[in-house]
Amino acid sequence: MPWFIATFSLYLPGCQSLKQKRSALAPLLSRLKRYNLSVIEAAHQDNWQTAELKVAKLGLNRAQLDRDLAEVVSLIENDFHDITLTEVKSEFYI
Repeated sequence: MPWFIATFSLYLPGCQSLKQKRSALAPLLSRLKRYNLSVIEAAHQDNWQTAELKVAKLGLNRAQLDRDLAEVVSLIENDFHDITLTEVKSEFYI
């Protein structure tokens, strides 16, 4: 079965503390887990305004995984206006 790992680099310009950062990321992490994704905060845990999320998903075929990845990108860009998606890197394994 194919799967992917994607790395999302995020910028949170309104955060002035780690507590604000966690409050801003919590709804996003919760929402992503509803899509049957495995999600972790992989880097920048001590930085107030940057975050790096790693997302993994197993799928039936590459086309479905491409749609799922596009849906995640769209979700972040359209529904979370206080978070800026700065970079997306993805690796597909078939």
